[in-house]
Amino acid sequence: MTFTASGNIYENSRSGEPEPGGRARRQRRKRVSVVSLVLTVTLVAGIAALKVPGIGPGNGDAFLTPPETYVARPTPAIDALDDKPAIWTTIPAAEPLYGLRTRELIDLPARYVAREHALGGREDVLAFGDYHDEGLHLRLSIYRLGREAPPASTFFVDLARRSAEAGVGITGMGRLTMEDTKFGPAEITDVRLNHEGTERVCQAFRQTDVAGWQISGWFCDSTPVEPLEIACFLDHLAVTEAARETPAAALFAAANERRRPECGGVPQPVPPKGE
Repeated sequence: MTFTASGNIYENSRSGEPEPGGRARRQRRKRVSVVSLVLTVTLVAGIAALKVPGIGPGNGDAFLTPPETYVARPTPAIDALDDKPAIWTTIPAAEPLYGLRTRELIDLPARYVAREHALGGREDVLAFGDYHDEGLHLRLSIYRLGREAPPASTFFVDLARRSAEAGVGITGMGRLTMEDTKFGPAEITDVRLNHEGTERVCQAFRQTDVAGWQISGWFCDSTPVEPLEIACFLDHLAVTEAARETPAAALFAAANERRRPECGGVPQPVPPKGE
């Protein structure tokens, strides 16, 4: 057994003599201790001499530099880009460009929201009724395509993307049918939607071949909305005075020449209140 006494290492033997080579190991150990001490002192001195950003005066306390004191470095490579950030921005208190009025919508709560894209697109959304009520609910989007427009896709993919933007999920979709409207043929299908746990069976539609525009949305009611009813709702869609000098005016002027007689007259549109 080996034991330590007075800093020396001895072997438990009858002779009591020191272990051979013990003095040499003891000297090496002293040299290693001295070197470690020198390195430690040097490291501490170096840390004390550093000036670290975000550390306050040398009073022993550390203070984080307030965020507002930081200044972003110049980014000339990014600033030189021609295109603006490719994002949608909501138009505050947008003046409605479109209006829709029928007997079924007159007494329903209504909303109007518009947004525009840095690459040229604009989308106006008219919403009537409350999705969570059992009665009629309509969401109608008029989208003027810009360079941001996604590639053409199937009705399901397009509907899934648009419903997700509105916070609505799709849990089922029926057979696709076609119905003629004043804007041209429309794709229509039964669809099961879910919003915040409320599931409704609705009729979704879209028109993609409208000379640089896309008109889409869905109708929900206690009883299914027939394709002809959807065509007549779109037949009553009109531009307001605010849109008389916009590209939409020419689009609607041409479309109004193709109104369906069975949809009846078109009353003066009363647009929803903008946000």
